Amino acid sequence: MLLEITLLLALAPAAQVAAAMDPRGNLARAKRLYAQGNIEQARELYEAALQADPSNADAKAGMSSVSERLAMSDRAAGQMDAALADLTRAQKLEPDDIRILYDLGIQEDEMHLYMDADKVLNHLSSLEPDDPNLLYARARVKLDLGQLDAAQENMQAYLKVRPLDASAHFGLGRIYLQGLQFDKAREEFQQSISIQPLQSEAYYRLGETDLKLNKFQESIAQFQKTLERDPQHGGALTGIGTACFQLKQYDKAEEWLRKATQAAPDYQPGHYYLGLTLARLSKTEESRHELELAAELADKDNKQSATRLQLLH
Repeated sequence: MLLEITLLLALAPAAQVAAAMDPRGNLARAKRLYAQGNIEQARELYEAALQADPSNADAKAGMSSVSERLAMSDRAAGQMDAALADLTRAQKLEPDDIRILYDLGIQEDEMHLYMDADKVLNHLSSLEPDDPNLLYARARVKLDLGQLDAAQENMQAYLKVRPLDASAHFGLGRIYLQGLQFDKAREEFQQSISIQPLQSEAYYRLGETDLKLNKFQESIAQFQKTLERDPQHGGALTGIGTACFQLKQYDKAEEWLRKATQAAPDYQPGHYYLGLTLARLSKTEESRHELELAAELADKDNKQSATRLQLLH
């Protein structure tokens, strides 16, 4: 992926040479190309204008616009590497552009390039320290990095500005849940639901919190609410099965956990608790198979967590 981006940055089409010779006329041409949907050709002209004059405001604005549009198109097509290349290419020419830095940080976070995302958003923070959207983005990346104190600080600062954002209360609840602050987590998930009742994830996280507190019946009720809106939610199906296992209702546990492994075959806890349940039901061979599969999935997850990608800009 790094080689691909490097090659993209090294290209110098003839249009760029022409643009450098007639910057004003070619900026007008770039705008026409952009309006006509010829986005990549417009990008070449904006790039050339910036290479000739890095301070050209029209070229900077145009480069930001075409790069965002190309990245969005690539994302819509599922081409995440190409979207990253679009934004990285723009950032090379516009290292302090607010729009490009924000989009690049979000893109990197979604691609699990957490260290790169953190670096980009930290730089953006030096340029726009009070931007609420940046506070939210930084909280998300800090959570992904496991830096819970910083994640909490940024999300709380965001909520001071936008206290009625249900997704932010949900995000703060996740931070508290990961930090084992269960009472605070429940409060935030409930706040998220009070603002936006028609959702599933906050109910699921409430169920997860109650499960960790050994409130098994309460957790089942929350997981059921999740399934009302998302019947194939693997986490909620696993949660009910796990609660039933803890209540020693092994037949029910097996039923729910089989549904869970069918809905989410790569979700490790579903296979793990199904293996434990089958062992209690004396289904030894099936139990062994599920526990071995759970171990394989856990090993895969651990390897992925230990090798988070970092792309040096």
